[in-house]
Amino acid sequence: MIVAAIVSAAIAVTAAAAVTASESAASAPRGGEKGKGGPRVIIDTDLSLWWDDASTIGLANVLHQRGKLRLLGVVSNVPNTVSVAAIDAINTAYGHGDIPLGAVTGSEADSFEHGYTDELVERLPNSVRDHDDVPQAVALYRRLLAKQPDHSVTIVSVGGYTNLAGLLESTRGQGSKLDGRALVEKKVKRLVQMDGIFPGGGPAFTNQKIDLESANAVVGGEGWPTPIAWVDGLGGIETKVGGTLCATAPSEHPMRIVYEMLFACGPPGDGNWDAPALLYAIGDVSGVFSEEGHGGAAVINVDGGLSWQTPSDRPDDFYVHVVDQPTLNQRIDELLVAG
Repeated sequence: MIVAAIVSAAIAVTAAAAVTASESAASAPRGGEKGKGGPRVIIDTDLSLWWDDASTIGLANVLHQRGKLRLLGVVSNVPNTVSVAAIDAINTAYGHGDIPLGAVTGSEADSFEHGYTDELVERLPNSVRDHDDVPQAVALYRRLLAKQPDHSVTIVSVGGYTNLAGLLESTRGQGSKLDGRALVEKKVKRLVQMDGIFPGGGPAFTNQKIDLESANAVVGGEGWPTPIAWVDGLGGIETKVGGTLCATAPSEHPMRIVYEMLFACGPPGDGNWDAPALLYAIGDVSGVFSEEGHGGAAVINVDGGLSWQTPSDRPDDFYVHVVDQPTLNQRIDELLVAG
């Protein structure tokens, strides 16, 4: 999640950045083989406060139901004791209460604002009460990755970097004889990270600020050992979605509950950065995104934020921009109202 505070800076970058295009399905009824097709995905989210995190979990459930992705698990990266319970409430509402969940180390501190999570837990059925009912995120990552084919998992990270750094630092055990870095190299196809404004760069934004030390560990030093696709902040500003939920979805629809809490059924009051990252990651809709910056990589800049450096010794990294906003918004809106 990148909050609205970046909008003015991002608009200025948009005017200067050249966007080159590289490359909608109607809403279908629920059914099909759950999670039997499509990319294998783990979502790492700071779900608690922002619309785009909740919407991403909602979209992932719909697409999992339709066989467009295999949602292996969801991990929270913020210390909110009930964030995993809220994720479970969303998953359960879509019929997927069996999706494995993991809580960030230090969740017991409960230092992150709860936002809409308490409302979801109160109003929707769920079997996870709090962080004590699920494994720690790094342990879950290790167990899930160990069971997957080599180079098959896409990690969609739409929040802080705590779990990613912890995974890299993890030691043998918890389902695998490999240490964390070796396990990631063996099992992960790529990391799709929502963060930054490229190519111009900027200060540290929300995702980095959640855990600056971990962000530096993932981006700097040895860094993340697989290709990274950066879905940057430019793509979320005009992704204003969900405005039809209150008119078309039932009152206990999880996406409507969150939307009502945040925007009181008015127009969307914030952009959506995370849902585009998910749709890009699984190749859900064609002609909407461009892939740019090949031959470069994200680096920590003098302001502690991210910039794009070219050339780089990371030949497979790039950043992603939106080139067909109306089609993207329409697709997200279709998925948001699905039951």
